[in-house]
Amino acid sequence: MLEQQRGKLWLVVAAAGYGKTTALRRLFPGPTVRWQRECDVDALLRGELAELAAGATQLVLDGLPAMSERTEQALLHAIAGLPDGVRLALSSRWPVGCAASSWLTRMVPAQLRPAELSLTTDQVDEVLHTEYGLTAPALAQRVHEITAGWPALVRLVAETLVAEGVPAGPLLPAVTEPGGLVTGYLAEEVLGPLPEDVRRLLHEVADLAPVTAGVCAVVGHPAAGPHLGRLLRTGLLTRVGTDPDTGPRVVPVIAAVAGHDRPPVTRGTLLRAATWYRDHGPARAAAFTFRLGGDDAALAAVLDEHGDRMIAAGRPGAIAELVTTLPAPLRTRRLRLLAGDALRTAGDVAAAARAYQEVAAAEPRWQPGIAWRMGLIHYLRGDQPRALADFARGDEAPGCPTDQAMLLAWTAAATARSGDAAAGVAHAWRAYHRAAETGRDSALATAHVSLALCLGLTGDQVGGEEHYRLALGIAERTGDLVLLARILVNQSYHLVEQARYPAALAAAQQAAGHAEAAGHANLYAMAAGTEADMLAMLGRYDDAATRYAQVLARHQRMGSRRCADTYLGLAELHLMRGWREQARAAFVEAVRLADDSDSRKLAVRAHAGLARVLLPDDTVAAARHAAEATRLASDDLRVPALLAQGWVALAGGDAAHTARLAGEALDLARSGGLRAGLARALELRAAAEIDPGRARAALREAYAIWADASAVGDAARTALALSRLPGATADDRFAALLATERLAAGGGSIDQEETPPDQPADGQPSHGVGRVGVLVRALGRFEVRVAGAAVPPSAWQSRRARDLLRILVVRRGRPVPRGELCELLWPDDDPSRTGHRLSVLLSIVRGVLDPDRVFASDHYLVTDAASVALDVTHLRVDVMEFLGAVTHGRRLLDRGAQAEARTILAAAVRDYRADVFSDEPYADWASALREQARAAYVAALRMLADAHRSAGNSDAAVDCLLRLLEKDPYDEPAHRMLVRTLVAGGQHGGRSPATARRCARSEYGRRTRSS
Repeated sequence: MLEQQRGKLWLVVAAAGYGKTTALRRLFPGPTVRWQRECDVDALLRGELAELAAGATQLVLDGLPAMSERTEQALLHAIAGLPDGVRLALSSRWPVGCAASSWLTRMVPAQLRPAELSLTTDQVDEVLHTEYGLTAPALAQRVHEITAGWPALVRLVAETLVAEGVPAGPLLPAVTEPGGLVTGYLAEEVLGPLPEDVRRLLHEVADLAPVTAGVCAVVGHPAAGPHLGRLLRTGLLTRVGTDPDTGPRVVPVIAAVAGHDRPPVTRGTLLRAATWYRDHGPARAAAFTFRLGGDDAALAAVLDEHGDRMIAAGRPGAIAELVTTLPAPLRTRRLRLLAGDALRTAGDVAAAARAYQEVAAAEPRWQPGIAWRMGLIHYLRGDQPRALADFARGDEAPGCPTDQAMLLAWTAAATARSGDAAAGVAHAWRAYHRAAETGRDSALATAHVSLALCLGLTGDQVGGEEHYRLALGIAERTGDLVLLARILVNQSYHLVEQARYPAALAAAQQAAGHAEAAGHANLYAMAAGTEADMLAMLGRYDDAATRYAQVLARHQRMGSRRCADTYLGLAELHLMRGWREQARAAFVEAVRLADDSDSRKLAVRAHAGLARVLLPDDTVAAARHAAEATRLASDDLRVPALLAQGWVALAGGDAAHTARLAGEALDLARSGGLRAGLARALELRAAAEIDPGRARAALREAYAIWADASAVGDAARTALALSRLPGATADDRFAALLATERLAAGGGSIDQEETPPDQPADGQPSHGVGRVGVLVRALGRFEVRVAGAAVPPSAWQSRRARDLLRILVVRRGRPVPRGELCELLWPDDDPSRTGHRLSVLLSIVRGVLDPDRVFASDHYLVTDAASVALDVTHLRVDVMEFLGAVTHGRRLLDRGAQAEARTILAAAVRDYRADVFSDEPYADWASALREQARAAYVAALRMLADAHRSAGNSDAAVDCLLRLLEKDPYDEPAHRMLVRTLVAGGQHGGRSPATARRCARSEYGRRTRSS
């Protein structure tokens, strides 16, 4: 029986106000759940539990009281005796299962703990903004810090701030004053029921972290161990992040209220705790507690010995503050540099530079330790020339070997980033050998990272990955969060260049997490920027936009010139969404920032991107920016510059020069392992090709790269280009449809109507191989669009010219005898007179489809002495695409490709706007195609409904079936499927209002009402 209960029991334990009941309502929705609140355990054991469970499948016991070990054991046996299939949830403010040690092990419940019930910082921000209208900068973070996301306390703090205003100073004292909302709630609901010794414990360890049994013992609570477990399980103690140095600790608002009406913790108690931390760890806790106890000499000693590791573990801003609060005589050179390192890590590069300059000003010559730190400030801002100048000032100076290794490693990175990767590799190997001599993990890992970066830029991807792996091993072994973040940031860049976007996203997210935990603002912004880039490449556009906004805010607060990189990403995102003006504005800002930063890589990308977005409107300006990108580009940065030049040349009609530029870009991308650059160069080659076969081969290879990289927007663009080539197959068209549907689902956009001219008659295209630029709409009202614009009625000159094209569309490329055409168009006229009229109409139709007379006369209309045919390979006909899509959807279903079939069929159903030539409902020549398309539409709805049912989406299936019944009210199989779908979806009689209204309009509704 206990094994049968596995996975069917939920346990929710947390203090008052954590939202236990709300969480259970999400887990156990619906009216069929039996709830028992404020449970009387004795009554449950006397038989009430069995009565509640009788005939029930879901039972919630909400509000269990504290229980003794014997009572818990009895409850265990009662639960074990419940009928099979009962899903049970227990909630309590008291730790359930602690007294009976085997309880949790035997029952294996799914648990919701305070950590899962707490709000994240983003959720706190949403509550403050949407429910209370509080929008002060960083307020959500401040509220989260003092409440740990405790839901009820977040709202009580918000109510206090609404009533009294947001304080300019510390938030905690302002919201925990005696008599306030927070204090009253905690005193009555949380602290009041606790024993006196537990409340005193909370007060006396309020400023200590981590709170352990050992430190509790030295401050006067030797028996605190069991209490700590209960406090942690109920959420009064909380763990902050993953760093053991920061948790568990008392939730700050609890600590503040627990100290009301109690004497302050004595200095002796704090110093005993600090000494215990110094002897047992963590050093960070010792430093902060020595500061609280007022022992500056002991604090300085801890910082001197452990400061570097403390910065690497996180919260660097707090470390800098510890140093600055020391008396001047205790702030040694070592500690002043430590303060600069902490400020730099926290992202305050200006303050870090001032701290380093203070040390440098007192020394006649820069030692390597000063030089690499000063240069690193400029490196992190993307200013490689100034970074290299500062690094050079310490190149020949004496210094400790560790600082010399660090100087060489950072010189290598800056040299490679400036475009000389080979020289960077030489510096990196020198750094590695010097670091190996020192045996210092930090220097050796930094050397490995620089080697990996430089080798990757020279094309040695295997060597680069090996050194990243070695550096990562050091970082994981030492627990250096900053180093972990930096390695993962560099790895993500490497993966981006290889077009391994899902892996790059994972690495960037890991890096952002480590950088956030470490408090390294600059690394966090870099990682989050790459994360945003990858979200955009993978088609998650809303997520990417949110991430870019966050990154931009971070960079701007730091005054970092890496804002240019973020604006570049935003510009590309806007392009993917079809927002060209916003893309142009973002590229302009990126160019301005990149030019100011002296970063050639950013400047090349920015100018090349601006050239691309300007090209449709201002070819002169586009050419100017493409030329600037070329001027700035070194060998490893030339691919985007060459591509920009190529598109400018193509727009100017120079296909031969475009092909040469595409070939050069292909060579560079191939040798550098730049798969994304390779795909873009293949697209440029295809655009410049005269031979459709070679263009198709290039585009298919580019599509394969983008599809393998999961690049949704690029894959859709390439697939669409393939589908528009002359001679495109049905598979090409359906691949384009699937790709563009996936793009649209994420909010992306490709203008499918905007097409350049097709291939001219002389075989020398001005823009390479043309794409189909004519669309004939037969579903609904007849319409012809040429190059995206609807043909005006005046262009036809004659109604019969439109009828001629419609008849040819109905025949779908099959030749129609001239005599039959004359009979259909002029049924009452003499056939000897209508032959000439037909020739006139053919000339009019050719002029409509090819107004500029660029193509040969048989490009669209193939004629001979006996017949006329429409060449459907050179234009698009919507009804033919619709019929092909339905057939393809059926094939996909037969192959078991349910998801792809749903996409194809849904698009086909959406495109069926009305019956064929609905503006000519009585034309006999259209009846066969009209009936075929109508039957295909009904079949598509039926298949789509069945596919939605198989996927568990009953609402979508019902919608398809109701649309089917509107088309054919007497379709008995559809009626039966609709009833089965409604029953399977639990809509026996409680349909949604929208569904009910549509059912009422259908024959199904009439039949069910009459029965």
